Amino acid sequence: MTTISPTRVSMYDFLYQDTKPMVSLLADAAKLSLPQARLAMDASLQAIVSALLAYQQHNDGQAVSKKLFSRGAVKELRQYNSMNFSTINATLYHRHDAADAIFYDNARVIKASDYIAQQIDATTQQVQILLTSLCVIVLRELAILAEYSQLDNNEMDKWFALQPQFLSAARFAANEPTSVSVELNEANDDKGLIAASEVVLDSAVKIKSAAKSEHNSNTERALLSTEQLAGTPPAFNPYWHELTTFKPERHEPVQDMQLATGNYLKVIGRSSANAQQGKHNDLLIFAEMTAISLPHQRWLLQLAKISEIYLQRNRLRITSEPASAPKPPLVSLGLIGGNNDNTPTTTSEKPIEYEASIPLWKNPVILIIIAVIGVLGGLAALKYQSQKSDGVLLATEEVIEQDLIEERQQQDVAIVRMDDDDEPDAKETKASQ
Repeated sequence: MTTISPTRVSMYDFLYQDTKPMVSLLADAAKLSLPQARLAMDASLQAIVSALLAYQQHNDGQAVSKKLFSRGAVKELRQYNSMNFSTINATLYHRHDAADAIFYDNARVIKASDYIAQQIDATTQQVQILLTSLCVIVLRELAILAEYSQLDNNEMDKWFALQPQFLSAARFAANEPTSVSVELNEANDDKGLIAASEVVLDSAVKIKSAAKSEHNSNTERALLSTEQLAGTPPAFNPYWHELTTFKPERHEPVQDMQLATGNYLKVIGRSSANAQQGKHNDLLIFAEMTAISLPHQRWLLQLAKISEIYLQRNRLRITSEPASAPKPPLVSLGLIGGNNDNTPTTTSEKPIEYEASIPLWKNPVILIIIAVIGVLGGLAALKYQSQKSDGVLLATEEVIEQDLIEERQQQDVAIVRMDDDDEPDAKETKASQ
């Protein structure tokens, strides 16, 4: 079986990885340094994702699809297939419209920009340019992901309902390394241990002094945390839920009763006991992740695979516009639901049935085409023979009629009309004979 990370269906994780190549462009547009732009992008993505969740919570998936993903700004920006100055100019043109649609009110945009600006030591106007520009990019990327995953309104609602668990503190706490604290035993009077502790303290002071000097020499790099340098998204700040009035609800993914049985899981190849069987080796499933629970549904697996393909393409890298648009990613149906048994399946798990390939000589369409061509050919031959016979008869009739005309002309020439004055001469001639 092939495992895929559950974070591939996380909006926050996807956007964090997807927008990495845009740091320099947004830093230039907002006149920020690269570390400032990276920190501002992280906080802005958290604010935008929280605002999107609040929008869907107050409306539904249909409103998200029609009023956000189908906006004119998103359609215009989707005409560009790479990030460059032309793309960023179009983004800057539509940024206010997109930000107002997501946050409902421009006052919230200003408040969010002011909060981020205080954290990165920048002006509110600089952060507002970056925040509003990201609003357009986020709508564009999520619209592309939803369209090529073929999500309907119901699946859109389920996708949004899964997002709070990716933003919960438990999810990020599970990824943090455990810290080990060592306590000195004050009751221990051993001089050797005291001397060792003094050496350790002296070394710690020297390391701290060196770190402080390095921090002073490179303050911008110190702005970035270890998680951000490593490529993993930083922990989500709950402040954004307060700003956007989003109310996280405890959401447990509802699985079908058939999926809850070990027998059904084994039959469809989603049990570890069935991992070595050949027909299920390539089946796609979600890997285990602390504090994350996802249903193994076809649409969700397809969404995860397309998300992974798009991240591998690095679609937002800075480059010139390609001559032709890249093709949408294709996902093998065998990866997301091969099931050859007769076990009843639910609507969400029912595989798409395709007709087996039919030989050409058994294909009814081919046979009909051949029959039509044969009939038309036969009719054409009959018509040709009929026209040919009519032509021969017509030619024969014309010959006969021509002969009759010639015969009549000969008879007319043979008949000579004589006057009365010539009759005696004729009698004399006859008598002399």
